[in-house]
Amino acid sequence: MSNSGSFAAQPWLGRVVDRWGHYGPEALSASVLCVIVIGVHPLAWPLALTVPIALLMFVVASWLLMRQHDRRLCELCMLSMPLNPSEQSVRYKRRFWVAHSGGEPRVVVPYLIVLIGSNFVIDTITRIGWALIQSTMIYLIMSYSTHRRLQPWCPWCRGDGGGGREDEDATPPPPPVDRHQLI
Repeated sequence: MSNSGSFAAQPWLGRVVDRWGHYGPEALSASVLCVIVIGVHPLAWPLALTVPIALLMFVVASWLLMRQHDRRLCELCMLSMPLNPSEQSVRYKRRFWVAHSGGEPRVVVPYLIVLIGSNFVIDTITRIGWALIQSTMIYLIMSYSTHRRLQPWCPWCRGDGGGGREDEDATPPPPPVDRHQLI
């Protein structure tokens, strides 16, 4: 949503762009599926060049619009916020771990080596393995999306749960004071 007002006050193109950004993770996941389909069933000559270029442009646009969307408050995101986010955060603990592991070279480098290296398989049977490896990007995209939505309840961001470092020097809060003793 732009800074100029509500969603309904925007021109139709602005609304389309906002929705595209909101559904960016789903658009990127669909793009991964398209790449897998193209990889398993190669296209004929004229489409073999144009479809990958169009898909690349779609991926870049989806990613940029998703990043723009993630920098502001969205009415649709607020409407889809669960009523029990702390319970949801426990359910999605693995997704939070994946989102936070994306910044660790000891996890990312081997993942990228396998992801990129799987592109060099030629055999049809190993192509299915390639498709499975490529499909892990969908889980990665959805993990980042879930983390963005539920970040205030992420145990890694809070540092009190899922493997984050706890502050050892932190002093516990003082015990509660009984108001009747103050009188």
